[in-house]
Amino acid sequence: MIVGRAPGKAVLWGEYAVLAGAPAVVLAVDRLAVCELTPSAGYRFNASGFEAGEAEFRHLPRNPPRAAPAALLAWHVLKAFEGEALSPGTFRLGTDAFYSKGRKLGLGSSAALCVAVEGACARRLGEAPRYQRALAAHRQFQGGRGSGIDVAAAFFGGALRFQDGAAQPLAAALPERRFVWTGVGADTGRHIDRFAAYLNGGDTLALDRLAESSERLCQEPRLDALKDYAQALRQLDRAAGLGIYTAAHEQAESLAKVYKLAYKPCGAGGGDIGAVFAESPGQFAEFEAAARAAGLTVLDLEAAPHGIEIRT
Repeated sequence: MIVGRAPGKAVLWGEYAVLAGAPAVVLAVDRLAVCELTPSAGYRFNASGFEAGEAEFRHLPRNPPRAAPAALLAWHVLKAFEGEALSPGTFRLGTDAFYSKGRKLGLGSSAALCVAVEGACARRLGEAPRYQRALAAHRQFQGGRGSGIDVAAAFFGGALRFQDGAAQPLAAALPERRFVWTGVGADTGRHIDRFAAYLNGGDTLALDRLAESSERLCQEPRLDALKDYAQALRQLDRAAGLGIYTAAHEQAESLAKVYKLAYKPCGAGGGDIGAVFAESPGQFAEFEAAARAAGLTVLDLEAAPHGIEIRT
């Protein structure tokens, strides 16, 4: 058996701006997607967590199969190896850690699973995992949408500065942070479609300001700069009609202001998670208690220093 494991992600800043070529910062987090690969007579997929389901093929289909999303994702990874002697196998795919009570947390489960599958397949061929191959497979799975920032986090791990598909370790020290789950999953695809419509409108003043804020944060991630970034993100939300700030995000932000902390939604927004930032860990206790009392979930997330890991 070959086992590939890859971490999830939280976008700390730069969401949407990264789609326009600006830098963003992403943190790999300690929720792992797992791919267990064993030889078999045909191609079998058994998934738990990310859109659980099963699929089985005697031969790998030439065209995308009608299958559960996890099996379809694995098919895209296998097609990325086309032309190499990758023999059939049974794929046990697990992303249970990316869910709570049957609802996704918004930590990049599909990207992490894509990286885990690519790593397991590469090991089977005696190769090293390839970031660009995982990136291409995930992009195909998403219909060409997305920046790939979640794939970078899963592949490399740690805190990364990401821009135009390239990732490098963040040089500056990150502020203290905690993560809050809104209890509602975001429809990332719909948000990206709205953002594309906004870009087509031609007036990108709000996006330009967001990009400038993200660039400043990459150089010096201070609490006051994070508050400015959050304001710029809200202005983009209003200008583009993205629906980033849900009632739960508004509630979390209001609580953060009470305790003089900075708060922002992470990623596409409209649900999923948000991040609250402070200058020292001791500032979080009262906020966390108030957030739980308000019905929000404070997630126990730590940074994942390593990306894809493979064992046999």
